[in-house]
Amino acid sequence: MDLKKLLGATSLNLSETQISQADKYINQILKWNRTRNLVSRSLRKKDLAEHFLDCALLQKHLLPGAVIDLGSGSGFPGICLGIIDPDRELTLVDSNRKKTSFLIHVKNELGLNLVSVKNVRLEDINQINETNIVCRAFKEPADLLKSLENKISKKNKIILMVSEKGTIFAPGFNIGYKESEASKILEKKRGFLEIQMS
Repeated sequence: MDLKKLLGATSLNLSETQISQADKYINQILKWNRTRNLVSRSLRKKDLAEHFLDCALLQKHLLPGAVIDLGSGSGFPGICLGIIDPDRELTLVDSNRKKTSFLIHVKNELGLNLVSVKNVRLEDINQINETNIVCRAFKEPADLLKSLENKISKKNKIILMVSEKGTIFAPGFNIGYKESEASKILEKKRGFLEIQMS
């Protein structure tokens, strides 16, 4: 299934411009991946289209307000959210300079004006002011929550992309699991951990 059909199968209702931006983004990953290690070399366009769909659906779980994507890497989910929700402020954080230079290039190429990119380690961020904290395959959930506990407050919502529910023990946090709409479309287990301080 191509990207247009995949995204058309969701309840996102994207414009032709957004689908075209998504396609350009995926092509940029494939192009840059020849010389930089952005994603696994074995990933094909079809795989990246599925990743895009998976990340785009995260938007339905966000609270109103700004978003920070921790360990943004090649831009999943940060760039995807920038494409499908262009009126929302987004900060993409990664400590790898090659990856942040790619993110800056894509942001400029696609005209994502409300996206900003920071080349910084999570440990060097004192306080997270964005309402929504998102991440995909950055750290084990329990480790991530440990490194966030002094940087956030009860107003923050953390959304972690996971394939299965799993159990996390994290005192001081309320953790819920929501199955993603992507599960039915991709016929693979996909979901989100929604976390807030208790």
